[in-house]
This record gives sequence, structure tokens and C-alpha cells, in this order.
Amino acid sequence: MSLVLNEKYSKSDNTSFYVNRMLKIYPLYWINLVFLILWGLVVYKLGYPGTIHTYTVSGTLSMGTWVYLILSNIFILGLDFSFLLGLKNGDIHFTSNFQKSNPNVYLLGFNSIAWTISVELIFYLIAPYIVRRKILIPIGLLIISFSIRVILWYSGYKNHPWDYMFFPTQIMFFMAGVISYKIYSKVRHRVFNVYFSSTQYFLLIFLLIFYSYLFTNSYYHQVIFFIFLIVLIPISFVHTSKSKIDRYLGNISYPIYITQALIIGITKAKVFPKPFGFGLTTLIILIITAIFLEYFFEKYISIYRRKVTNKI
Repeated sequence: MSLVLNEKYSKSDNTSFYVNRMLKIYPLYWINLVFLILWGLVVYKLGYPGTIHTYTVSGTLSMGTWVYLILSNIFILGLDFSFLLGLKNGDIHFTSNFQKSNPNVYLLGFNSIAWTISVELIFYLIAPYIVRRKILIPIGLLIISFSIRVILWYSGYKNHPWDYMFFPTQIMFFMAGVISYKIYSKVRHRVFNVYFSSTQYFLLIFLLIFYSYLFTNSYYHQVIFFIFLIVLIPISFVHTSKSKIDRYLGNISYPIYITQALIIGITKAKVFPKPFGFGLTTLIILIITAIFLEYFFEKYISIYRRKVTNKI
């Protein structure tokens, strides 16, 4: 996102940036949401547990609760807050442990992973005012975010959502990306030995794949891991920036991500054929779905996005 803001938009062109991001995220999200609701109705009619069933066992919901659930499901913003909320007598309330709520409020979201997009949208709102600043600003915000994370940890808030869904503790990852871009902007025009850049790239892939085996679940080890990422990403990007395969994978990554709740829900059904087992069958269908959406939908949305932003 730092690269996009710094190289595609002028400092006075924040409106184009916001419109572009909305057109990138919402059309596909809404189409997927419609299918999730339809699938939820099918599952409910067949007598299986699902999102619709969760609504029916939640009791009589208050007007405020309905407003929150409808708006957050439609506009995504606020879905991350569901992990900070509990439900009692139809009213939502703040809680330090969302697991104590029955049902969990986040289960009332039709797209189970869209809360991450909400966190991303919050970052988009502030990104134009941060990513163009000198590197000391993102470094400072990263340190503050990490400090909040450590303070919460030692105060007893060690689990979700405080370490994963809480924006103040998540902004450190966005700032790591900003810092990585700052490094990239300094080295992008240098000529690197192909073996050196290839080694950095494959080391990055290795660390991402074997992260859970190499770095235990402690903040000290995570600091080491993210320092590696910040350092390795810039030259790795130089190594792959002209790759058509890399660009195409980037194009289908959002369709894969946003449709996974729907596809997984369908392939989990006992009657759904799984010739390659649940995991591989789901992955294959996800990729095929993403390719279909990219070819018949996303590329036309991209053309429309460019037309709209060019008029602003």
C-alpha cells in the first residue's frame, strides 16, 4: 500500500485512493455476501447449524444490535469489533473475553474472515497521512503498537482478540510494510547479483512456510521474524516485480481470500464429493473460483475503477 500511495497518487489525491480501494474491495465482497446468505438459508432449511441458525438461537435482538449487525455485514467496517463484544438479553456490550458470550457475536457475521478486511479498511483511512511521512513516523508507530501488545500481554490479555483482532496491536504489521517500502525505495535502482536476490527471495519463502516451526509463540521470537521480513521483502520484490506470474497471483489473491468462507462451507457438507480429500479439493475449487472471478468480473471492475478515478 505504501508503494501504491507513493507512486500512483499525488499528496492531494486522497479521494481517488479511497474510491479505488472501495471499488477494489466491496463489489466482490457484496456478491460473495449474497451467496453466503443464500447458502446460509439452504443450510438452515436442511436443519444444519450455520449463521442463520445462530441468529435464531440468539433470542430477540435489540434495535441497536440489529443496526450494528446489518451495517457491519454490509459495509465490513466493525466486523473486527465483534471480538470485543458480548451478547446478553439481545443487547451487545463490550467484553474482555468474547468467548464467554453465547453465542459469540462474531458468529453473526456471514463472512467469517472479513473482520481482517475491516482492520485493513481502518488502515486505509489513515494510510495517506502516514506512509508518505519520514521513516521515523512508521518506526515510532510500530514501537508504540508493539508496546501496547506487550503491555496487554503482561496485564493478562494474552489471547484473542487483543493479540490478533485489536487494531492498535495490529498497526505494527502495517508499519513494518511501510518501513519495508522505504528500504525498497532506496535500493530499487541498484543492480543486485541474481544469486543474491534469488537467495533473499527463497529465504523469505522458506521463513513464511516454516514460521510456526522456527519461531515459537513469543514476542521476542516474533520480533526477530519480522525484522527478517522487513529486510528481505524489498530485494525480494525487486527480484519478482517484473514477473507476470507474480502479478497474476496477486490479482487472484483477493478472490481466493474473500470467497474461502463460502467455498469451505460448501465443501464441508457431507454430501459434497471430495475426490482429493477435504483440504486439496477445497483448494482446487478456491483457485478455479478465483480464476473465474478474475477473468469474468475483477478485470472489468479494474477497468471501471480506472475510469472512475481518472474522472476525480
